[in-house]
Amino acid sequence: MTSLERLNTRLAGKPVDKIPNMNIFMHITAREAGVSYSEYVQDYRKLVEGNVICAEKYGLDSFCAISDPVRETAAFGAKIIFPENAVPYAEPLITDEFDLSVLCRFNPLDSPRTLDRVKACELLRQKAGTDYPVIGWVEGCLAEAADLRGFGDFLIDLAGEEEYLGDLFEIIFDRQKLFIKAQIDAGADFIGVGNAVASLIGPNLYQKYGLEYDRAVVAYIHSLGVRAKLHICGDITCLLEMLLRVGPDILDIDWKTDFTRTAQIFHGTATAVSGNINPAGVMLLGNAQQVRAEVRRCIEQGNETSLIAGGCEISVNTPDENILAMDEVLYF
Repeated sequence: MTSLERLNTRLAGKPVDKIPNMNIFMHITAREAGVSYSEYVQDYRKLVEGNVICAEKYGLDSFCAISDPVRETAAFGAKIIFPENAVPYAEPLITDEFDLSVLCRFNPLDSPRTLDRVKACELLRQKAGTDYPVIGWVEGCLAEAADLRGFGDFLIDLAGEEEYLGDLFEIIFDRQKLFIKAQIDAGADFIGVGNAVASLIGPNLYQKYGLEYDRAVVAYIHSLGVRAKLHICGDITCLLEMLLRVGPDILDIDWKTDFTRTAQIFHGTATAVSGNINPAGVMLLGNAQQVRAEVRRCIEQGNETSLIAGGCEISVNTPDENILAMDEVLYF
């Protein structure tokens, strides 16, 4: 089976030769491409080169355009800081005056950072052919709002139910759709949606501000004929029942969320759960034997559509033998 066949077959709940390896690599991808992280996130050719190397070397079953959370933030007009070997971050663009006129209504093909990701999807598709799925990437509305406002101030605004929030989310969603379509047009057959903030605000605020936008973005992705992958870092136990209503094709499950319970909740739905090995305590700090045991646990606790991955990004310092041990156990 090719990786694309393997993933599509597994999502359909049918037998595969190997459970798809859906680990998230970013810093490892940059390392394998032989560049600094700053270059990796600013040069789509290096991102693509690293993806190809990692898929072959570590057994990954996807090519992914994931890199950093401030692509759209830059396109909206924020200043981005690029540390040489760390994730870029933004200076807050929205101040206490809540003036949303500062936000550029960008075209993703005209803004350098969003265009770079679109080009990554295009080149990844060329390299993948029909062998690998290509996963584009966008930020969820909550995550993008936090980047534009500044994380701490955004949480305060949510708690205070500031009036500007509804308008901000509408602006983000409007541009989000354009960015999604551009990546699909370039060749992405999955779109990942990163929305880590959702795990930090509790179920009441998520239901009020996040749920409908996550549902809407997944529905929009589906309307364009591709699949959606929702990634919310952290413990999302309190959100699981609501996420049933979001309906992504893949839901990433971090290590703090009970995998057995999650697999039971989503069993028989259109959502496959992916996870949930501890990327630090097991993958980074454990040994190959511990990794194999954890992979077997996930297989046993999952169901016929479940996928295997670290709960979040695999650290650049993770021993190769641990990464390879994980992939070995996935074969039937």
